[in-house]
Amino acid sequence: MGDSIRYFPARLLTPDEHALLAEWLSSAGDIASAYVSNRRGDDPAYYRRIVIVTRPDEGPSHLVHAPTGRRDWVVFSRGPTYQIDIFPTLRAALNSIRPVLVEAGMKADRSKPEV
Repeated sequence: MGDSIRYFPARLLTPDEHALLAEWLSSAGDIASAYVSNRRGDDPAYYRRIVIVTRPDEGPSHLVHAPTGRRDWVVFSRGPTYQIDIFPTLRAALNSIRPVLVEAGMKADRSKPEV
């Protein structure tokens, strides 16, 4: 994962992105914690990334960020093997971990509105 971190440097999150993360975390009841690592003293692999811990005794399970100069979102999933996925929005990236946010243009029951 070290090389991937170097090739995909993270940008700062906007206030709206922080709000979306808070909304996701409040809706995803079984996530142990999620935070944005913004201190220079933090592990460089986490710096400017959303760190998600699904099980408190296992450490971070996902790192989420938007690379500098890009619009897409990268999700690093930890496990027996590392997996990297790319999503067009932060909402889609977070929903790939726990699908709890309603997509834009969809109703709360996840159906499309009638036209």
